[in-house]
Amino acid sequence: MDNEQDFQRAKDTLQFNDAYLKSTSCFTDNDFDPKSANWDELVYQFIHVVKGSEVVGMADAEGKESQYFRVFVDVGCRFIAKDEQATEEPKVLSKIEASFCSEYLMVDPSLEEDALKVFALQNVSYHIWPYWREYLMNMCNRLNLPKVPLPTMQIKPQNGDSGR
Repeated sequence: MDNEQDFQRAKDTLQFNDAYLKSTSCFTDNDFDPKSANWDELVYQFIHVVKGSEVVGMADAEGKESQYFRVFVDVGCRFIAKDEQATEEPKVLSKIEASFCSEYLMVDPSLEEDALKVFALQNVSYHIWPYWREYLMNMCNRLNLPKVPLPTMQIKPQNGDSGR
């Protein structure tokens, strides 16, 4: 099966079940005061990585076993000085990182590993993105940092498909 067929089969047989925060960390450097910072002298950088996945079996209240596909995505934003952005190890003034899990019911438990991998790499970030946008905005507010405007993430249609 090719990637496009794998992706379509996974889209057709995986049902979104849940998305949640697995872990998080954030800090503001002790020598950095967000209230008095000159924000024109600072930039932010992002990280976004699909970290891994797993298939797990879970039983419902009646004891019926179901298979779920979980995908883990790490995201982050850090604030650094503009004049340090080209250096290999810039001083990080503030950082917000999070690991999210997106979970899908496997309607067809015989879905091949390749199909799951393609789905994880091409589609899961679209499901996590709204949670990341809200979390980043909230944490910027709590840390007294400027609000980072993450755009909405759009799914690119494939062969006339409007996506999910």
